[in-house]
Amino acid sequence: MQASPKIEKEVIDSCKAGDEKAFGEVVLAYQRRVYNIAYRMLGNKEEAKDLAQEVFLSVFESIKNLREEVKFEPWLIQITVNHCRNRWKYLKRRKYFQSDSLDDPIDTEDGEIPRQVYDPSDNPETLLEKKMIQDLIQRGLLQLKEEQRELIVLRDLQGFSYEEIGKLFSLPEGTVKSKIHRARMDLKEQLERMTH
Repeated sequence: MQASPKIEKEVIDSCKAGDEKAFGEVVLAYQRRVYNIAYRMLGNKEEAKDLAQEVFLSVFESIKNLREEVKFEPWLIQITVNHCRNRWKYLKRRKYFQSDSLDDPIDTEDGEIPRQVYDPSDNPETLLEKKMIQDLIQRGLLQLKEEQRELIVLRDLQGFSYEEIGKLFSLPEGTVKSKIHRARMDLKEQLERMTH
């Protein structure tokens, strides 16, 4: 779970007025969160880096139109999710997700590692084991429906509350809870299928 960055309203107001230095503060505060969401939604660090840059470019171009009553962070997350949806569709049309080979390295948030078969005698290699588990979860996420992946990433990996997610998706909190429960069950089924 990620702690939410704190940016003062004055910094956002300065960004709206075109202050590039203030915008740099916003990028520094939120770049990790935007990247992590993009990485979890797309499963590729290069795509996530590119997408994060696109998100901040969109934010820079449209922040002057951000209405006073709209909170900055949910607005930024909505832009991020929308960009992820568009990129996912673009990559899917180009059959990007169908070329996973056992010879390819595993893409993780911390870089690439060679793909290896798990051996219980590798006990000192707990870091590699964690990376392999992370890769398995990531591959499971990529098998889910788009909305399910978004819900799990925002709730379970980014720590957004049900209420915050409800606002992002324009859904009642109870509906969000039941959709997340269903998404978790589907992810569990995917992971069981992948490990048996």
